[in-house]
Amino acid sequence: MRVAACASVLVAVSAVETSANPIRRVVSMLQAMQKKIEEDGERQDKLFAKFQCYCETNAAKLADSVEEAKAKIEQLTTEIQASTEERTQTVADLAAAKENRASAQKAIEDATAQRNKEAKEFEE
Repeated sequence: MRVAACASVLVAVSAVETSANPIRRVVSMLQAMQKKIEEDGERQDKLFAKFQCYCETNAAKLADSVEEAKAKIEQLTTEIQASTEERTQTVADLAAAKENRASAQKAIEDATAQRNKEAKEFEE
C-alpha cells in the first residue's frame, strides 16, 4: 500500500510539474510542430517527385506525339500530291478518251455515209 501511495504521489507530482511548467509546454508544442512540419515536408517532397516524374513522362510522350504527327503530316502531304497528280492524269485520259470516241463516232458516220452512197450508186 505504501508503494502504491508513493507511485500515485510521483504521478501527481509529474502531472503538476508538466502542467505547471509553461516553458516545458511551449517546448513540447514546438517539438510537435517540428515533427509535423518535417512530416509535411517529406510528404511534399514525395508529391513533388511524383509530379516531376509525371511531367517528364508526359513531356516525353508529348514530344513523341509531335514527332509522329509531323511524320504523318509529311506522309499525308505526299499522298495528297500523288492523288492530285493521279486525278489530273485521269482527267486528261478521260478527255483524250472522249476525243477519241468523238472522232471514232465521226469516222463511223462518215463510213456509213460513204457505204450508203456506194450502195445507192450500186443499185442504180
